[in-house]
Amino acid sequence: MVATLLILMFSTGPDEIVEKKAFFGSMVFETVEKDNGALGITAGVDNPVPLILLFLVLTVVLTVIQAIYGGLKQRREQLLDAAGR
Repeated sequence: MVATLLILMFSTGPDEIVEKKAFFGSMVFETVEKDNGALGITAGVDNPVPLILLFLVLTVVLTVIQAIYGGLKQRREQLLDAAGR
């Protein structure tokens, strides 16, 4: 997510007034011109739901991979024991 915000920040020109969103609207980068002519910058999380869903999906996938690896390792040990090592 940090990389996404950096890409949004550096894809903006120096004097552009923009509002850019990424990752299904969860990350936002916005520049606003202030009264004194300076640019104000806002970056952060606008909608945390896609980020939470990504975290949950990655957690499930990594847990399944770890369970499969453990099962395969146990099966390997069984086969080595049956072969008499």
